[in-house]
Amino acid sequence: MEKILLDIALLLAATKIGGIVSRKLKMPEVLGALLAGVILGPVVLHLVQYDENIKLLSNLGVILLMFLAGLETNVEQFKKAGKSSFVIAVLGIMVPLFLGTLGAFLFYQNWMENIFVGVILTATSVSITVETLTELGKLNSKSGINILGAAVIDDILGLVLISALLAVKSGGGGSSLILPMAKIGMFCVIGILAIAFLPKVINKRTKNIQPGRTLLTFSLAAAFFIAFAAEGIGIAAITGAYLFGLVLSQFTHKEYLERNVKAISSGFLSPIFFASVGLEASLNGFNSRVILISAVMFAIAVIGKVAGCGVAARLFHMSRSESLQIGVGMISRGEVAIITANIGLQNQIITQEVFLPTILVVLLTTIVTPILLKLVFSHKNEKRLEERL
Repeated sequence: MEKILLDIALLLAATKIGGIVSRKLKMPEVLGALLAGVILGPVVLHLVQYDENIKLLSNLGVILLMFLAGLETNVEQFKKAGKSSFVIAVLGIMVPLFLGTLGAFLFYQNWMENIFVGVILTATSVSITVETLTELGKLNSKSGINILGAAVIDDILGLVLISALLAVKSGGGGSSLILPMAKIGMFCVIGILAIAFLPKVINKRTKNIQPGRTLLTFSLAAAFFIAFAAEGIGIAAITGAYLFGLVLSQFTHKEYLERNVKAISSGFLSPIFFASVGLEASLNGFNSRVILISAVMFAIAVIGKVAGCGVAARLFHMSRSESLQIGVGMISRGEVAIITANIGLQNQIITQEVFLPTILVVLLTTIVTPILLKLVFSHKNEKRLEERL
């Protein structure tokens, strides 16, 4: 018990100090939190281990972060971005899938493993992006809304890809896809109906209720239950939490919930999540070949999303700066890529030699995303981009 208490104290203090330093350097605070995890972890000081306790707090942190992102989202703008978000998600999957599969053939000849490498690189995790956009005040911008919408769709399409590959690997063919696809379809339909109709029912039932701790507790309980339901179906828990946040973003007492959830998330759990990404970094097992594979995967991870999502945004007549912002916002792979790679490892589709570079790519994309977002959302750089391109 003493060890976990000390770990939490170190993580909270280090992430806050890192955030202050980042802000002084005019960088997003989340970058400081990520680097604090790297410094405290096995790469530098080896003071804090990524164990089950940290993993639990980290998972709770990312669920609350995405629930809060849903609460802070403008649903009307989100609805308008539906078609563009879908196309951005599709091209943001197709380009990394193609490039990743092609790139894997430089090192491996197993076509199933190579396709799965492409699938790993299709993943998007916007947890870091959400925090950075919130800091920059751009969460409800045109780019921000499209990033969030595309990320939700990306998660669902990515799951379809994984399910298809597992069905081929098991030899079950199309029949083994029916149940998972039915579950995903049902979840999507329920989610859309809930966002469209549930807020009116909730507001009618609670119009005479004063906001307080009871309301907060039940809202958090519901958010975690929806996250549990999404995870049970096979969709990421963070997607369920975000969708429920969208439902409550139209709630009469939204501001009360937003203020209190933010206090819990930003003050305690989210910093632990950001630091945990750095804690997972390890140099064990890395050699020159693994580093080369990592470099190729990282290049494809960045180019695939910027090109795929950026081109899709341009198809909807978005400006060059907005297209670049959306592409950059989709770069971070986060826990989604790790989960995908772990599925491949457990089902013997990929080897440990592929899994290790995935961890490094996750760390690198997570670190570069807030830096690049800061740059592409700069008014000065936006203006230069429009003038030069």
